[in-house]
Amino acid sequence: MEIITIFLSFLADAINFIFENAGAIATLAGVAMALYGLNRWKREYCFKHNSELLEEALVLFYEAEIAIDYMRNGFVFANELEDFVFLPELEENYILHRYKNTHVMQKRFEEKQDIFNKLKSIKLRVRARFGEEMIASFDSITTKVKELLISGDQYSVKGITREVLADIEKIIWKERSRLSEEGDTFGNAIIEIVQNFEKLCRDKMR
Repeated sequence: MEIITIFLSFLADAINFIFENAGAIATLAGVAMALYGLNRWKREYCFKHNSELLEEALVLFYEAEIAIDYMRNGFVFANELEDFVFLPELEENYILHRYKNTHVMQKRFEEKQDIFNKLKSIKLRVRARFGEEMIASFDSITTKVKELLISGDQYSVKGITREVLADIEKIIWKERSRLSEEGDTFGNAIIEIVQNFEKLCRDKMR
């Protein structure tokens, strides 16, 4: 009986405490719910904006892949040579042909340069949000574009050997590289870079 009496007394005191401090308890509960809601909103807001940033970056990688493929297309259309300036020293047909193709590739790069400029810009935003782990793909695709442009410049140089020319053509013309035994190694490297970045983005957006 004594235990029951003690328990009932404790229960009565607890009830009195709750009633006397109901306002304070309600306030604390409200604050706790508000903090929980704020933290949840913050998490959802950050996740949404992070996902939007990665989606934007990934779309640019897809566009860059298409732009590089377009630059490496060996088929030249007449309108792409309308502003080509003929120089007397280009009278030899094979040199003239190489200059024309280099001119077209450079022109296509300038046409698509906005994509590569956007990649450079969004790289800084991705770096600020996610750190260095996401940056390697940006650097890799930039290096490949530089390699393509440098190879295009070398293609029109006089005096280079057939072997060097063949290696250059595997880089700048996808049709030529696909005919080689090793296949289109340059184009495959671009695809791999894009796929690696895509995987990083998917992992971050989960």
